[in-house]
Amino acid sequence: MYLRKIINQLLYFLKTYKITFIVVITIILSGILTIILIHKNKSIPSITYNNLEVVDCNRLLYATVPVMSQRKLNDDNDTQLLHAQANGLEKIYITNQAFIADSTMLLNQNKLVRLKNNPLYHLKNLTHSYPYVTPEMAQLLSDIGLMFRQKLREKDKDHYRILITSALRTTETQHNLLIRNRNAHSQSTHLYGATVDVTYKEFYNTKTDKTEQNIYPTEALRETMLDFREQCRLVAVREWRQECYHFTVVNCDPAKIPQDSISYVPLYLY
Repeated sequence: MYLRKIINQLLYFLKTYKITFIVVITIILSGILTIILIHKNKSIPSITYNNLEVVDCNRLLYATVPVMSQRKLNDDNDTQLLHAQANGLEKIYITNQAFIADSTMLLNQNKLVRLKNNPLYHLKNLTHSYPYVTPEMAQLLSDIGLMFRQKLREKDKDHYRILITSALRTTETQHNLLIRNRNAHSQSTHLYGATVDVTYKEFYNTKTDKTEQNIYPTEALRETMLDFREQCRLVAVREWRQECYHFTVVNCDPAKIPQDSISYVPLYLY
């Protein structure tokens, strides 16, 4: 009897205040959906597409320079130089002044992309290089940064970002580096804009706005680099003295790929 009375009162309430009830429920559901979307946007970086396109292919078959799949990071300078020369700038720059004079033209011709801090990676002080790379390397860096974050997300550590420590160099900057670092190679792959150094010693923490060392991002980056080397997306070596991964992008050769199997990846930038 008592239960029936409560049910009747509830039904009367719903009938009398039906519109108000629907409005309240709608507001609550909208709030929940908004929270979910905000959380999703924080977890996954927003991507804007540029008009550049990067050819994708089976690199075991159609790379510009032959490459074999391996889960090791021990590609020497000669190997990386072949890929850098095939995939990078046709003309290397002797002086800093000459490169600066041509940099805008190289950007307009889509031969180079300027790197900037974004949700996938940050740049450290580039004292002996310029923040420019080929479009294919720019795509590779974004893909590495995305996989790196995905691996860290599983451990709730995705507030870390990889740090780029070196990009395109001129002969002048390379010479200045040789004076300070005898381990630097005189015939550098960095001259072609298809090679980058990423440190495995420290990472940018978005929560503290500082760089710091941490075992979780160190391991995530190692696994990411091994994954991409196994996929033949890059050739790389782990440098012990400089505490970085020195790697060169592996490009597809459109001339080798059957026309009906060519695919294009829109280059995403921030």
